[in-house]
Amino acid sequence: MKRTIELYGRLRDAGLGTTATVDLPARCTARVALGALRLAFNKKAGLLTGCVLADGDSVLASSDSVPAKGRLALLPPVCGG
Repeated sequence: MKRTIELYGRLRDAGLGTTATVDLPARCTARVALGALRLAFNKKAGLLTGCVLADGDSVLASSDSVPAKGRLALLPPVCGG
């Protein structure tokens, strides 16, 4: 399934645009989706260190299934207090 994933923070700042589109297997986990994103980001895959996927309601654990529909975002780690 093709999924468009919203990008935020340093991912946008690196010139990657506001979204990334990847082809994911049906009922894949967030871990598998992050692996597909690493391939798509190619030389900029290092930017994904510490990033997490979130759907419209919550941050996904690496073992959580990626929803087939709805909003999906890639969030970089946040610093500060």
